[in-house]
Amino acid sequence: MNSITFHVLLAGVVSTVAGLILQAIGRAAFSYFRADDTKELAGVVGLRVSAIFGIAVGLIFGSTAAQFVEAKKNLLEEARLMATLYVLAENSPDIANSGAVRDNIRRYVKASANELDHPEEADESAQATNQLLLKFCRQMAPDAGEPAETLWTKSEFQRSCAKLIDARGTRRIGAKEKYVASPLWIFFIVSFSFLAILFGVFDARLINVIFSSLFYFATGVTAMLIYAASDPYHDPGRVSSAPLTQWISRIDSIDGGK
Repeated sequence: MNSITFHVLLAGVVSTVAGLILQAIGRAAFSYFRADDTKELAGVVGLRVSAIFGIAVGLIFGSTAAQFVEAKKNLLEEARLMATLYVLAENSPDIANSGAVRDNIRRYVKASANELDHPEEADESAQATNQLLLKFCRQMAPDAGEPAETLWTKSEFQRSCAKLIDARGTRRIGAKEKYVASPLWIFFIVSFSFLAILFGVFDARLINVIFSSLFYFATGVTAMLIYAASDPYHDPGRVSSAPLTQWISRIDSIDGGK
């Protein structure tokens, strides 16, 4: 079982237990009032609160999921740009330092993958990784006196370098701030607690307990998915470094692990 699956199931179970406890508190509180009055109030108020809660959670879930997908797309774009740079350097034997450029690209890919796998160390290693990126970009700086073919290769290399620098900046900024702010979680907890207590107005029949438990479990799962997707560069739902590690493994196997 991977990290995100464990945390999602755990959130569902914790939410179910918390919901049933709040529901029991609500049942004890409503026992002092007439059943008909409280059920009518629960129907009117609960319908409105649940509608607002459902719409808000649905919109936020959709936006965080889109942001997570965007983070994965950005990572794939980074991997594509690194591959482009490597191909340009590999197929330029006329450029004297093409071998050193390839070595630096491999080192950069490993450093970038390590930042994804160990986000808690990313701030310490970021400066060194940035310098490595700039180093191999500068190594392929064009010179006006070079042949046209070499100038074209280096110009294309610089074009991809600029895109890679921008993609790295986007990832570093995205890793600093979660997409969902604290006020959402305050709204989420208050709405969930209110609805759970309100469910206490219904009789403690098996069918009512089952349906309310399903609601609590689904709410906990949704909350954890929102939390994970809102911070795609940290646990429990961070994007995988597989596009980078698979790429560098393939290159190392072709080049004999140089």
